[in-house]
Amino acid sequence: MIAQWMLHVLVVTALLGMAAAAGERVLRVWRREARMVWGGAVAMSVAIPMVSLAQALGLVPHFGASGTVAAPVAVLLAPIAVTASGGSVDLLLAAGWFVASLAVALRFVAATRGLDARRQTWRAAMVDGESVLISSDAGPAVVGFRRPTIVVPEWVLGLDTSLRTLVLEHEREHRDRGDPRLLFGAVAVAVAMPWNIGLWYFLARLRSAMELDCDLRVLRVYPDTRRYGSLLLAVAQRADRGGLLAPALTESNSLLGRRIVAMRRPIARRRLTLTLALAATAALLTVVACEVEAPADPATAKVSGTPGPVFVPANHVYFEFQIERPATPKAGTFSPRYPDLLRQAGVEGEVLVQFVVRADGRADVGSLKILKQSHELFGKAVRAALPQMEFTPALVGGKPVSQLVQSPFTFSLSK
Repeated sequence: MIAQWMLHVLVVTALLGMAAAAGERVLRVWRREARMVWGGAVAMSVAIPMVSLAQALGLVPHFGASGTVAAPVAVLLAPIAVTASGGSVDLLLAAGWFVASLAVALRFVAATRGLDARRQTWRAAMVDGESVLISSDAGPAVVGFRRPTIVVPEWVLGLDTSLRTLVLEHEREHRDRGDPRLLFGAVAVAVAMPWNIGLWYFLARLRSAMELDCDLRVLRVYPDTRRYGSLLLAVAQRADRGGLLAPALTESNSLLGRRIVAMRRPIARRRLTLTLALAATAALLTVVACEVEAPADPATAKVSGTPGPVFVPANHVYFEFQIERPATPKAGTFSPRYPDLLRQAGVEGEVLVQFVVRADGRADVGSLKILKQSHELFGKAVRAALPQMEFTPALVGGKPVSQLVQSPFTFSLSK
């Protein structure tokens, strides 16, 4: 189960990554900020698989389409997932997951404690009206997640006033826009799922987007791209960010190149056409990511059209996406009785229930869950009628099986 679910998470993350890349490109075309695109991708890469898993386990109802949009993805993954799954494999993966998360978490804790130790050697000062920390070599950056503080190296004090203003403005934008907290949240998610390489890619793109967004905001106030680009190059030659784990004026050389190119890039021609195409791509990929369903049990994963016999475990309960033919009520089967009290009062309503239809076509009354009811008496009527109802059982591999179903019951005076 764990192996198959991890594959599911990786597929969802890959789809969200492509969608986020398209979404960021749309915003960059219009010179807009895009860090929240990657922040949202980080959050969705966890939320979507968790919701899908809860749906597969019957903990929450399905919403929207039933996975038909993403069916080709599921078909391609199912043989791999079944091969990679198994009790012993799941146990090893769970243990490896725990050890990896613990190791990465300890690594970040050690880095944080190291930063705290370095911070004790920095002195507080007021620079151009801004309260900052002065270090010997660390920064420029914003450190701390609970109380973000600007740290600048000693040599920044020797810059002329206009360049020093640009340095402080950049770090002030990081601090005031909540970038340290957003970065901390993304790191926490990556630590929780260290095996998801897509999350680490998202984290790198988030840091990149933070710097590009900050550049946009600074240049709106100080629109001198040549001078600002020269400052970035000068800071890159002298800055030391070792282990700061924080938004900073300078990053890697590759990111520095992207930032300078972005500042000087002309407005794209036909950007409306480009926007529509990229936005449609991002929306489609996001929908597909949402529709990829998590498997409930690797032993029962079904690939449509795959020849050969299908193993049907005894007493196993299937979900709708796993079966060939769903369970349906037989014609003329017993139906719930309209409560006399509500009929006389002219009250109409509806009940949504969830229960298991066994392989013999009978409902398992003990599995009944009332998900929604407009009146308690309607729910009692459905509960009383369920033992007498008959169904055509679901089929897997041509054999009748038990299925978890959701069924609405409508009580209307016009019937």
